[in-house]
Amino acid sequence: MKLLPKPHASQRRLIEILRVINASDKPIGARAISDELSNRGYDVGERAVRYNLKIMDELGFTKKEGYSGRTLTSLGRRELSDALVDDRIGFVNTRIEEYMYRSSFDPDSGGKTDGKMVVVNESLLNKRDYELALETMIRVFDAGFTVSRRVLIQDEEEEMGTVSIPRGFLGISTVCSITVDGMLLSRGIPVNTNFAGFVEVKDGDLSEFTDLIAYAGSSLDPMRVFISRKTSRVSEAATTGSGSILANLREIPVAAVDEVRDLLDRAKGAGIEGLMKMSGPGEPNMGCPVGAGKMGLALCGGVNAVVAAEELGAEIRTMPISSLQDYGRMRELR
Repeated sequence: MKLLPKPHASQRRLIEILRVINASDKPIGARAISDELSNRGYDVGERAVRYNLKIMDELGFTKKEGYSGRTLTSLGRRELSDALVDDRIGFVNTRIEEYMYRSSFDPDSGGKTDGKMVVVNESLLNKRDYELALETMIRVFDAGFTVSRRVLIQDEEEEMGTVSIPRGFLGISTVCSITVDGMLLSRGIPVNTNFAGFVEVKDGDLSEFTDLIAYAGSSLDPMRVFISRKTSRVSEAATTGSGSILANLREIPVAAVDEVRDLLDRAKGAGIEGLMKMSGPGEPNMGCPVGAGKMGLALCGGVNAVVAAEELGAEIRTMPISSLQDYGRMRELR
């Protein structure tokens, strides 16, 4: 049973106190908590903090460490996580919309891709697994289970987006399917990226969704959730034509379908060439529901190539929808 209500007004202040305590690497006292709350825009005096700490001690969320101050209990950490989940819901969709708006991929750039920003997934790969990963990724690209063959490979201690690549690792940026959404949006076509999930592959083609998570209702990136499950069979799908890969689905207006088809055809000439599935008006796309007056467009996940390498034992950590990258810096991997 939840002990603190959803974060509103005074409850939000209580949650902020929990956050301050959680962020401290040692027991923290009421005066220090009050000062930090002030820095965060909360006008809560030391006396009020002491009163709230007494309440949280009684609830079992905090405990006194002698005269040093308070720390969180395991119950307090769980309550903090539960209470903040409402704040995180919608965060993934917000990030997707931001990257869609900021990307600038243009299928009609006449081969001039420098300065055209695409959305990328970022992966850190242990250097010892480079040859295994390279061979596996090329096989997945050949099967069409990604968005593009273009990648950017960076060496240790270079900056990859906001990440500094650690020693002994390589940074690999792969094109994310949100790049396609940004391309459509830039042409005035509304796009709703609704679901991500596993798609069964039969005879080398996309067959049906077998598991789905809605972006709008998730507090975590669905792609990251599916990657963490380690139940994909991307490498098997690329090798034998049967398996399970990651994909996502977006809705577009029926009225725009001809323009969308034309744009996607032109995008292939610029390297956006992965397998796609488009449904009929209002019809499910490979079993995934589609709204009335909409068409469902399913695209393979840009992370599939690196996920396949991880399946075969490569030490690799992937962060979907991580940053923007200059498409001109990326090279086809063949």
